[in-house]
Amino acid sequence: MLWSGWENDVFGSFLGGGGGFPYVYAVLMFAWYQVLQSYSHPFFMYLERNFGPVASGPVLAWLTHMVFYHLHSGIYAILDNYDGPWTKKKVSRFDKMTYSQMLPNVVKNQTIFLVSGVASAFATDFRGWKRGSIPFSEITWSEMAYEAITMYLMYEFIFYWNHRILHITDLRLFGRKYNLYAMFHKEHHSTYASVGVSGLYMGSIDCVLTQTLPQVIAPALFNYHPMTLWLFSLVGSMNAVHTHSGFDFPGMSPPHGHELHHSRYKVNYGTGLFDRLCGTKLDEEEVVRENFGLGGRLRKDLEAKKTK
Repeated sequence: MLWSGWENDVFGSFLGGGGGFPYVYAVLMFAWYQVLQSYSHPFFMYLERNFGPVASGPVLAWLTHMVFYHLHSGIYAILDNYDGPWTKKKVSRFDKMTYSQMLPNVVKNQTIFLVSGVASAFATDFRGWKRGSIPFSEITWSEMAYEAITMYLMYEFIFYWNHRILHITDLRLFGRKYNLYAMFHKEHHSTYASVGVSGLYMGSIDCVLTQTLPQVIAPALFNYHPMTLWLFSLVGSMNAVHTHSGFDFPGMSPPHGHELHHSRYKVNYGTGLFDRLCGTKLDEEEVVRENFGLGGRLRKDLEAKKTK
């Protein structure tokens, strides 16, 4: 709900995966941090006093995500429908479904976010959310950095492995064969990461495993301050949309890596950290795109073919 989208190639931007430093995200996060420091604490306390901790905690977080996600995906939907200078930045156009066709499924999944967030708050006695009574100005940069790093690592770990498990096509259990990909994840891969809103287009079980669990487990364990969560709701929501949009704009995470996941299935499951550690990272430089359509061809295969 809050930082959904870190599953895409932000980390790869720092490790040569393409695109360089995502300075647009950095600038927006700094501006959003200033807004939170100045205005959000009084608003949080107002909601808590007048409407209770559910409104000031998970509901407000959900509304923040909804604004960021749908504003960004709506803008990209407009860019998709009209030609302009941005058209040259569109590197992928393989999706058959439109924004309006995907939207109901996305809103359904975002409703799951809301229900899960509220249930998690009650189950953990509003762990983390209670810290919202602390003025945001008292949250130091070092404290926020610690919370951000641990949040990222926990999210990446849970997302990467749940996502990779959902790509298993031949699970043998109690004498039976299960195709987890076909059962739970294929719906998301019916899109090809070229329509921004498709970042959250998926089945309900898929949504719970790859989106909801990574978001509710980490805050419950580490007792994050709400400001840390809201700060990353901006970049997470934007990145989920952008890396599924097919637009390659400067200063933002390149979409190529996640398009390769949608077209090649067994690569680029996460943000890049665990992909590199586990040998599932495929960089754009390893692929030849021209004249080879969706997913391109592996450069090493083409070179091996030439030597035969």
